Amino acid sequence: MAAGLVWGQPAEQARKVLRDGFVEKGPDRRREVAVALSLLPAKDPAADLLTSLVKDKDVLVRQAALDAVAELGDRRRYPLLKAALGDEVPEVAYAAAQALWRIGDPAGLELLEDIYAEEAKAKSSFVKKELRGMMRKLKTPQSAILFVAQRGLVFVPVPGLGQGVSAVSHMLADATFSARATALLIVCQDPRKRSKDCASMIDRSFVDEDWSVRAAGLQLVAASRDGSRRGKVAGLFGDKSEKVRYRAAATYLRVEGAR
Repeated sequence: MAAGLVWGQPAEQARKVLRDGFVEKGPDRRREVAVALSLLPAKDPAADLLTSLVKDKDVLVRQAALDAVAELGDRRRYPLLKAALGDEVPEVAYAAAQALWRIGDPAGLELLEDIYAEEAKAKSSFVKKELRGMMRKLKTPQSAILFVAQRGLVFVPVPGLGQGVSAVSHMLADATFSARATALLIVCQDPRKRSKDCASMIDRSFVDEDWSVRAAGLQLVAASRDGSRRGKVAGLFGDKSEKVRYRAAATYLRVEGAR
């Protein structure tokens, strides 16, 4: 344990990091908070921020928040997903439909079927653009790696704790996410196939100059719920990148809950 660090205090500090990001004026930071919340234990008090984030004035924040609600698997928050089906922005309604489909709610499937049948009369070509983007991922070598990594990451599906899929999806979609970070995820994501050097690689990731490498290391710790690295995770609460520090806060709360 890091010198002078008292467990119990970092948990509140982690929640403060998330709350501070929640009140930021910049939507990019609020979106990063929404993404990070998908890593929380569903019953953690910080998850209540999602109630406001799904109604955020920014479209991308609302989409990320809806993904997080589905990821956490807390039935008390499912009405937030249904309410978002009526969002005036087609992209948000589509995100809500996807989220409901993931949790097995027929309302999500119904809207997705309507969109396919063009009965929803969406105001944008969001669905078509998404499909074109998916095909591009499969046709280009580097993007194919991201596509496989995005869907191949191994997470133990613990009810109420999420699987981290939303957070890793947002990372991989970031234009500045590096090949090194991708390599770390691929090499260390599967306990059955991971390199014998993974422990060292993950430890080094926390002090790497590349934000995406640090974020990838956090993703792996969150996925494994490895409490032995809590001190290193807490050390990133003040990271210069909001993409890292919000994930660090949520990851800490996730691994602390695994004790």
